Amino acid sequence: MAITLSGTEVFLSDLERMIPSDTNVDAALAEGAEVIAKEMRQLAPVKSGKLKSAIKVGKARNGRNGRQVTVGVHRRDFSGDEYYPAYVEYGHGGPRPAPPHPFIRPAFDLKKDEAWNTVKQAVIDQMNSKGL
Repeated sequence: MAITLSGTEVFLSDLERMIPSDTNVDAALAEGAEVIAKEMRQLAPVKSGKLKSAIKVGKARNGRNGRQVTVGVHRRDFSGDEYYPAYVEYGHGGPRPAPPHPFIRPAFDLKKDEAWNTVKQAVIDQMNSKGL
């Protein structure tokens, strides 16, 4: 269960034309994703702290709309049957029902604009450092 942070096709195609090929767009995407990850950690309910420590920013990769990076909790970070973040986010019925305690979607909704601005500023900073 993760949120994918990616740029729009138009912005990314403009970037490809505007910036030198050695500009690290992946680092800029990771900086933006970290803004959302930080908010997720703040909103995540605390019991053992394992949930907060499982929130990570993934590596940038090619997606349908260009380069993308994921942020959130991945099943692979939990072993066997101990995966529970989805039950925290959405709640569950089970023998001892629990209400939802959303932390992933609210973090994205609260910080998506700041994350996008962080990505743009990181690219601009890289271009300025190269004298462009």
